[in-house]
Amino acid sequence: AAGCSIVLKPSELTPLTTLRLARLATEAGVPDGVFNVVTGTGVDAGVALSSHAGLDLMTFTGSTPVGRRVMAQAAAHGTRVQLELGGKAPLVVFGDADLDAAIHGAVAGSLINGGQDCTAATRAIVAESLYEDFVAGVAELMGRVVVGDPRDPATDMGSLISVAHRDRVAAMVDRARDAGARVVTGGRVPEGRGAFYPPTLIADVGEQDEIYRDEVFGPVLTVSKHHGDDDAIRRANDTEFGLAASAWTRDLYRAGRATREIAAGCVWINDHIPIISEMPHGGFGASGFGKDMSSYSLDEYLTVKHVMTDITGVARKPWHRTVFASVDAATQGDAR
Repeated sequence: AAGCSIVLKPSELTPLTTLRLARLATEAGVPDGVFNVVTGTGVDAGVALSSHAGLDLMTFTGSTPVGRRVMAQAAAHGTRVQLELGGKAPLVVFGDADLDAAIHGAVAGSLINGGQDCTAATRAIVAESLYEDFVAGVAELMGRVVVGDPRDPATDMGSLISVAHRDRVAAMVDRARDAGARVVTGGRVPEGRGAFYPPTLIADVGEQDEIYRDEVFGPVLTVSKHHGDDDAIRRANDTEFGLAASAWTRDLYRAGRATREIAAGCVWINDHIPIISEMPHGGFGASGFGKDMSSYSLDEYLTVKHVMTDITGVARKPWHRTVFASVDAATQGDAR
């Protein structure tokens, strides 16, 4: 529609790619004022945008607490909101799973983007019969991941987004250790400069532990046991989040049950995090609502309008009898 424009505010920690996108849009011929970028912190630029009265739609990608504040600010003006928020994705390994595939999927799924991904695998829920072998296999594979400068071809995983965030991740791991969880590998801030943190595996966590329930947003995977299919599904759903999950099994019926009963916007079978643009992405509960990616995402940005036109010129429509019943009765009486 005429006059439509987009205002995009990136995180204050990662503004350069968004500014580059705006420059490319200009070079591609997008008219001035159609694609706009505003930089700044959330408390100033972010609040100014989410509380602005002139918005038709506010979309936000980020943490659940901030998303709730954005929704409250937008609600003051009745602005529609689409939220893509946090996650605590379970990786459910059933007793018949291909153990080697599950181990590799757990490491890749938990360490992508340094674990700074809302769909990253964070809670491995493993059949008791496979538990110790799974823990040993994941620890061994994580130990082979090279952490360092991402410009070095030998590097597998770079740093976290900031030292402050690295310290937050480290503090959560330290509290888990103090609470009695078993840190199998990683779990210590390395010496030297930068915001680096090693791949970390934490076993024997309780269902009420902070590290099990709260989003870490770092290269940390917890492992706990399940005692059968019912227990596995229950544990997978024992969270306020519902963004993504994976289930590992050779059984078609077990896989079907997992996709039906795990309450998440995306459930992968025998893989974790293969995001593709043709499929919708979005969650339930504290993970937000609405979809991005795929044709479903377009619905968030459209407003449906109902238009009906009568060109007959007839003054009295058939449905008018619902209003003029008494008039009709009187008219019929006069006619008699």
